[in-house]
Amino acid sequence: MNKHIIWKFFGAFVFLTLIAVFVLNFFVGFKLRDHFEEKISEELRSNALLVGDIITEDLLVGQTGNIRLKIENLARKLDRRITVIGREGKVLADSEKPPTSMESHADRLEIQQALKSGFGQSTRFSQTLGYNMKYVAVRIDSSDKIAGFVRFALPLAQVQLQVRVIYRVVLFGAIVTIIIALTIAYFVSKSITSPIRQMQRAARRIAEGDFKSRAIIKSEDELGQLAKSLNAMADALHKQIADLRKMDTIRTDFVANVSHELKTPLTLIKGYIETLDGSALDDKEKSRRFVRIIKEHADRLENLINDLLSLSELELSPDSLCRTGFDLKILINDIALGFGHALQAGNVTLDINARGDDFNVEADKEKIEQVFVNLIDNGIKYAKDQGRIDISISGDDDAVTVLVEDDGIGIAREHIDRVFERFYRVDKARSRRLGGTGLGLGIAKHIVLAHKGRIQIESTQGRGTKVRVIIPRK
Repeated sequence: MNKHIIWKFFGAFVFLTLIAVFVLNFFVGFKLRDHFEEKISEELRSNALLVGDIITEDLLVGQTGNIRLKIENLARKLDRRITVIGREGKVLADSEKPPTSMESHADRLEIQQALKSGFGQSTRFSQTLGYNMKYVAVRIDSSDKIAGFVRFALPLAQVQLQVRVIYRVVLFGAIVTIIIALTIAYFVSKSITSPIRQMQRAARRIAEGDFKSRAIIKSEDELGQLAKSLNAMADALHKQIADLRKMDTIRTDFVANVSHELKTPLTLIKGYIETLDGSALDDKEKSRRFVRIIKEHADRLENLINDLLSLSELELSPDSLCRTGFDLKILINDIALGFGHALQAGNVTLDINARGDDFNVEADKEKIEQVFVNLIDNGIKYAKDQGRIDISISGDDDAVTVLVEDDGIGIAREHIDRVFERFYRVDKARSRRLGGTGLGLGIAKHIVLAHKGRIQIESTQGRGTKVRVIIPRK
């Protein structure tokens, strides 16, 4: 693994370094060529102006012989080809070819540019010499008159030779850079692979089930952060496995509870039907009582199935809410009115207190109603004789909080963390006698969570229970 990673890093460095060197040479070549051509153009222009000063008098009087002698002498000293051209474009003197063998230069680009601006230059193939040349021409003026033109020429091979020299220097520097960079890359790769190897061993042990294994890396760079993430993942996996085991236990209990909850009324219904199918069918009074009992158990089954369907819908589609705007205080008042008979029968008093005047929320009204129906119903079921249920409503900018408090039998501390589990009952006999399915608080919790809210429960055995529900306004 160590070598494998090293060669990956090494190959990447080679690739990037070669690209960098190629791009550098490419742009340096262009820049150097432009630089040298510009430098040479300035040099040739200065020399041409100097030559123009020397031969101006000869041009004015038409002493072409003197011009030729001076041109040949200057060309030898400057090691450049020099051409003198008359104002009409006729070649008067040339340091390398007889003027009579040369055609008119009036149409040459550098001469046309010099005629207009005093200076011109071009690069082209020389028909006279047979190779590419760099031409620079200057206009010679005297007393506001054009006396002629002086043109310098330089073979491009000389410019390219100088550029190639620079290329060699750059290439040598690039090779040295590559060697240094790859040496550094090798040792950097080794320093990187060591902690990676540690993390690989730790990850393998974690994969084998050893969740106590940790990668010990003290650096604060990306590898150090990766090691911390790996360790955090091990902690999270350990917790998740513990949670899965807990969920498996809950699932097993759920299946057992569902089976029991369904089996009990079904067994009773089946028994009463079998009795009715026998001799009891002729006894009208007994038949009516049996039918009434069968209906009660059928209603119990229906309530259980409806609660299971509601819970399943909330778990599978927590975002499928039909949100509308409504006043939560008005909804709770309407719910309280519906419990009038139950409150009177249980000898329980219900008071609603509101602090503020804005209790509007955007939520699924039917589901929120289901939450508070369940909470008030539980308060009545588990209330003491002449007990009280107090509902406090308050709001802020973000949410509306409802506190449902009773002075009933309360819940023991060991049951608090489990009251929201499906089919969990603190007092199983009392719950079944009062008709509960054991799913109400679980459904309430899922509804509140689906609204991004919170539900909290506090209770003291023998002193009552407080349930706080926080519903976001939007």
